[in-house]
Amino acid sequence: MRYYDLMKDLATKFNLRLEMVLCARERGLSDAARRYQTTRKTVRKWLGRYNTQGLDGLKDQKKTPKNIPHKMDKNTELKVIAIRKKLHTFGARPLKDRLGISYSHTAIHRVLKQNGLCDRRRRRWRKRKNLSELKKTLAFFEKSQIDTKDLSDILSYRPLMRRLGLPRYEYALRELSTGASFFAYADENTTTNASKFADYVAEHLKRRGVKTARIQWQSDNGSEYIGNVNKKTRRKSAFEKTLVRHEINHGRIPPRCSWLQGDVETFNRIVENEFFDIESFGSREDFLGKAYCYQLYFNCVRKNRYRDNQSPLDILRERFPEADEDVLNLPPIHLDSWDESSVAEGGESGYHVPWPAPNPAQSP
Repeated sequence: MRYYDLMKDLATKFNLRLEMVLCARERGLSDAARRYQTTRKTVRKWLGRYNTQGLDGLKDQKKTPKNIPHKMDKNTELKVIAIRKKLHTFGARPLKDRLGISYSHTAIHRVLKQNGLCDRRRRRWRKRKNLSELKKTLAFFEKSQIDTKDLSDILSYRPLMRRLGLPRYEYALRELSTGASFFAYADENTTTNASKFADYVAEHLKRRGVKTARIQWQSDNGSEYIGNVNKKTRRKSAFEKTLVRHEINHGRIPPRCSWLQGDVETFNRIVENEFFDIESFGSREDFLGKAYCYQLYFNCVRKNRYRDNQSPLDILRERFPEADEDVLNLPPIHLDSWDESSVAEGGESGYHVPWPAPNPAQSP
């Protein structure tokens, strides 16, 4: 049989190569080539490897190139490693966006994996429908999801919360057509604070030309949104009354169906990974200032790969060019210290937080 046919069917090719090489050393290249029905070039190759490397030269060698011109350079690798150690919750894609490097996210993932910096936790993912096309058909602020997050279960934030008296609860609203988010904080999870947050956001939307009578906010069945359901006479909660006053339609999800709040729940996970797990705070004012910076980053800069790698501001400019861009700029506030009557009268907030700058894209 020909040398090629024999090699193709053999799992271990070492012995056949050794026989051919020994034959060539004893009888010459031409005789060995005729005996094994191959070319003189093939016999010369294996004979040369045997003469220079011994038996190791007859082993299968890796076919990967020894030099890869487009491989990430060492300086960039060190930069990726340093940033990853600081932003330990960021994966390859967020690191690529944050660093602005030209290499692909797979190259960044390779560096993280080789240096033992990948997240080893096993995650259970719920299979979800791709609603990106449906969201593209929604009108601006047509539908939003609102939710409350208990921040005391964040291990890196809890000690600061206790020592500095930082807020325990985060109220978040995420708009579905652009993915923009607004949020505020409170020490207590009450329907009063939920109504303050609703009033704060609704008044902001009205000032920016959004007609609240055409929009719907969806929430779960938490007592801060629907009140005490155990009472014999069901009355509207303070949150529901606020929505009625602003002519906002209120939708509720069925019990134990949190996946229907997928967008705002995703925001809660993102803000935990990218803000609470990374930042440190010196005071409540420092906390609110950094939260405001993150709000601007999330709405105006951060790319969302599930939305064609666009930020909420990019989507706003593309789909709703007539809308006021300042609608995405709303400073987070501390609800327990906020006087909602001042906003109802058109004045500034009772808590010392600056109102949005004219252009969110130019904000710090």
